[in-house]
Amino acid sequence: MPFQNSFDFRLPARLIHGPGSVACLPELIDSAAKQLLVTDRGLVAAGVVDQVTAILDAATIPYAVFDDVAANPLARNAHAGARVYAKEACHGLIAVGGGSPMDVAKMVGILATNGGRIESYLGAGKVHTDLPPLICVPTTYGTASEVTQFSVLTNPKTNNKDPIISWKIVPKVGILDADLSVALPAAIGGPTGMDALTHAIESYTNLLATPITDGIALAAIELIGTNIRTACANDYETEATQQMLIASAMAGIAFSQTRLGNVHAMSHPVGAQFGVHHGLANAILLPYVMEYNLSARLDKFIAIAQALGEDADGLPDGEATALAIKQVRQLNHDLGIPSRLREVGVRVSGIPKLARATMASGNIAVNPRKTTQRDIEQLFRNAV
Repeated sequence: MPFQNSFDFRLPARLIHGPGSVACLPELIDSAAKQLLVTDRGLVAAGVVDQVTAILDAATIPYAVFDDVAANPLARNAHAGARVYAKEACHGLIAVGGGSPMDVAKMVGILATNGGRIESYLGAGKVHTDLPPLICVPTTYGTASEVTQFSVLTNPKTNNKDPIISWKIVPKVGILDADLSVALPAAIGGPTGMDALTHAIESYTNLLATPITDGIALAAIELIGTNIRTACANDYETEATQQMLIASAMAGIAFSQTRLGNVHAMSHPVGAQFGVHHGLANAILLPYVMEYNLSARLDKFIAIAQALGEDADGLPDGEATALAIKQVRQLNHDLGIPSRLREVGVRVSGIPKLARATMASGNIAVNPRKTTQRDIEQLFRNAV
């Protein structure tokens, strides 16, 4: 398929990267404006939050900490954070963590300036007032919420993870500091890194791809293939970790413009209905969906195989494209990620409900190969 004839490319977030770069926080904040630091209890217990609050303390910047963030955020997390924001008279937000704290910080900001219930903002274009200044400090290299206009809420009414979509919720600044994520456990680093790879592959292959997003996404694929194993190998690989943070942000920039595809359409209900980590669900589903999409994007899957280190020159198209799937399966294996959804608790009996929720996703419409509910059911059966 030819590139989009017209598109609207936006890049509103400022990115600062490098080991130790979180030290620049005081330069980015009005010193008189109290900040709400949004994070999770695991990062508090691990001492990561202390590294950030020590910087704020040294600069005498007032702050409060909100750490009631679930792995798959619920409306109650957003409303609890908004109450703390109002009670503490805050005027800015700092998110420290993975996608969940960053997404909740966005939701707190929406409620602080727009009011109401967070569920009323689900969908696109419903946020009308800018957020308070939001700085995101990702401690994983997966969701790229530091550069996107998305915030995802687990919605019990739909049995799905539903997005809020607005350019008004893009963070003011994202700080990519490898010192805060270099010791990321492999059980987290592997799935979150594969989440970033899924973002890049789906952005690169879907119907809304553009020349700009293709260049960014393909470079992200190559960076991830080169660095993810090393970054997850031990607690000291700062350079590989920094490259993963950059690749994650690049993939986020790409999919912010293009949306995603069947993998994300399927993984969101898997997370909502079975509590599976988002990156883990994506990693398991990715090779199955790639196989389904091969016929629609032969040239691009050959490019993916090459970006992941395969020599596809001179091979028939079918063999060359299969190398892309081979490399993704090998990455999953090397990172200790299961090959089947049943290994993370997904049951065959849940497939009809999962498929119905999947078809409600806007990502289905931009997947490179047309997809019916029957197709989704078969994909789930293959993956379970």
